[in-house]
Amino acid sequence: MKSKNNNKDSPDWWEKACKDLSNKDEVMKILIKKYNDSSISTVKNPFFSLSRCIVGQQISVQAADAVWNRLTKKFNIYDENCFKGVRSDFLKSFGLSKRKSQYLIGLSNYMSANNSFKFWKGLRDEEVFSKLINIKGIGPWSIKMFLMFSLNRSDVFSSEDLGLLKAIAKNYYNGVIPDRELAEKLSLKWVPWRTAASWFLWRSIDPELVAY
Repeated sequence: MKSKNNNKDSPDWWEKACKDLSNKDEVMKILIKKYNDSSISTVKNPFFSLSRCIVGQQISVQAADAVWNRLTKKFNIYDENCFKGVRSDFLKSFGLSKRKSQYLIGLSNYMSANNSFKFWKGLRDEEVFSKLINIKGIGPWSIKMFLMFSLNRSDVFSSEDLGLLKAIAKNYYNGVIPDRELAEKLSLKWVPWRTAASWFLWRSIDPELVAY
């Protein structure tokens, strides 16, 4: 998912991750050399990041981009209050399903008192998961994207992500998409840098920068 956000910084572990992955995995070495022009970024706004995840669920990157661009022209997505009081039927007019419209409104209501980046950054992964999983529309995939792109946790892997499975197929299994169990097993060789490995794999199938 492409995203423009001027509040981004690369994580301090990125350089070490690239070095270690290059040393332990020849495929990663090639990908890192090819896509060393940039790095994963930090989206320091939990509401923005999770809203992006909701919009991107279960639709193509292109479709999600189109909906997101329409939303950002009307709403300030950096403001956690932006969907409070908005009718779900109105949000549907931007290309969202009724369910996703309701999810965004619910997220806006929840984040109006919980959008402190410092607060979320201070939580352990399992604490983040336990809080977010109770929000309608936020599931394991969205939480993992949030951990990767907003909180920059270094060792997150999402076997739920079809794009990631396709990238693994392209680079490791001659185009054959692995099941989630096999993907998880492969990912163990990238510990503790599975976030970086995932980012480079995504780049291999979509040269545009990925961000949630």
